[in-house]
Amino acid sequence: MTHTLIAARAVAVAALLCMITPTAAQAVQGGDIVQQTRVVIKQGEEQLAQVRQQVRQENYSEAVRVLTQYRDAIKSAHAALKATGRNAEKKPGGFKNLQIHLRHSIRQLDQLILSLPPDERAPFDQVRKELDSVDKELIDALFPRQPSKKGDTKPGP
Repeated sequence: MTHTLIAARAVAVAALLCMITPTAAQAVQGGDIVQQTRVVIKQGEEQLAQVRQQVRQENYSEAVRVLTQYRDAIKSAHAALKATGRNAEKKPGGFKNLQIHLRHSIRQLDQLILSLPPDERAPFDQVRKELDSVDKELIDALFPRQPSKKGDTKPGP
């Protein structure tokens, strides 16, 4: 199976997890991987708004359910991007969009977790950790030539 076909299927799964609209579904079926990732991102924003609404209504189990669907869609979109075999450093489209969205979403999730009662935080924290892991993988893909973190010294004059 080609990388493109695998990626298209993974994004289609992500789109289904996001419960996308029929118009968005058409874009996912026929578009390139970058467009498909943008559709997943747009639907993810709507899911995060739904999570915030459920938390405001103190319906934590539903909020976790939607947040889990969001996490699964993000992971599927990330897997689809990786499956293309594209070099994220040279062709960052899709990778960069997903990383920027994810960074913003993690910040929103951090604020949301702080507003939760302490006994309700654990499942939200778990999803947040998984999203952070995907974010770090995206950063590494986009910037593979980062200096090592062990014993780095700044070059002097």
